[in-house]
Amino acid sequence: MRLVLYNIRYGTGTGWSYHLPFPFSGCLRRTEGRFRRISEYVSKLNPDLVGLVEADSGSFRQNGSCQAKALASRIGGESVFACKYDSGSIVSKTPLLKSQGNAVITKLPMIGMKEHVLSKGVKKTLLEVEFDDFTLFLTHLPLGYAARSVQLGEIAERCIDAKKPVILAGDGNTYRGERELRSFFRKTGFQNANPTNTPTFPSRIPALALDFVLYGPGIEMERFDVPRVRYSDHLPLVCDFTVARPKKERHSQ
Repeated sequence: MRLVLYNIRYGTGTGWSYHLPFPFSGCLRRTEGRFRRISEYVSKLNPDLVGLVEADSGSFRQNGSCQAKALASRIGGESVFACKYDSGSIVSKTPLLKSQGNAVITKLPMIGMKEHVLSKGVKKTLLEVEFDDFTLFLTHLPLGYAARSVQLGEIAERCIDAKKPVILAGDGNTYRGERELRSFFRKTGFQNANPTNTPTFPSRIPALALDFVLYGPGIEMERFDVPRVRYSDHLPLVCDFTVARPKKERHSQ
């Protein structure tokens, strides 16, 4: 199976022009054309599963169109979207911001999905999607180190409690490097699909491995790649993986 993880920055583009004529003015750009190019690229990767970070559920930037649904239609799958802000917060009720979140697009049949609200940070939503053989968690961790550490601890507990093999993917904002994940690895026994810490940000001159795909026992990673494409300020991550069959099942054949 192929998983593509991509922080697409809502399709608003890349480079310093994002901050012209004033800081973060790029968040107000129309995005339909840029997102069309992103979706064309992702569909060519022939993914079974896509994790979109910083996706737009249908603001004026997209002329009311949900990016997750549009990509699902293109690749022939279905989608789920979750606003990354706590539903009880003022931020989640603010125009434009309430349309910002993360999404899972899949050709695989979904058994169920949950939105977990973490305790710290502004971005608090952890999206959980369950499939036949495994569970995917999608996250966008906070910029603040303290809040990030708390969220990673809470996510670790969710991963440990899962009944199936787990993949955790997202934008980790781990500006201090992989050492931020050491406690998570110790608690969960997870591995990094990017063991060489190939940089994923910024896309123009990659220097930091902010985005990650982490996987637990029962998941076997077969191939990992970080394509050098500049549709966003982040680079995409492409993973081919399998779910190991239980020993009893292997012995019975």
